[in-house]
Amino acid sequence: MRTGKGGMNTANPKSIHRSWYWLIVVPLVLGAWVALLRYLWWGAVYSAYYGLPSEAWRLKEAGPKAGFYYWMLAGLVVTATIVATILIPPFKSETLPAGLKGLTRFVLAVVLVFGSIFIVAFAIVAFALSSAGHYLK
Repeated sequence: MRTGKGGMNTANPKSIHRSWYWLIVVPLVLGAWVALLRYLWWGAVYSAYYGLPSEAWRLKEAGPKAGFYYWMLAGLVVTATIVATILIPPFKSETLPAGLKGLTRFVLAVVLVFGSIFIVAFAIVAFALSSAGHYLK
């Protein structure tokens, strides 16, 4: 914290900006998770009814929707990765080259975003299976 005029403590502007990035990353990751589930659902519908002439109308609906959610997932993941890369503070090592520092921040952001998406998905699937097992007893 900095001490401003008159001895008042003011927050560091960089820390305030970083908190806004967290408020942006979380909805992006949750949106990517929802897009992943929708993509998996419509992909499963498409593959389940592929080759059945009586279900051709469902294939016409499932194909474009699966493609739409795929591209929505890709866009949200790329955006969340860029924002997460900005969110990770720069490394202060003087021995590492700047390119390696940036690449490391990017790799950490990718791990953060993909890990968040799959941890949430795993938790929801585990909860759903546990609930289904409870009611099937």
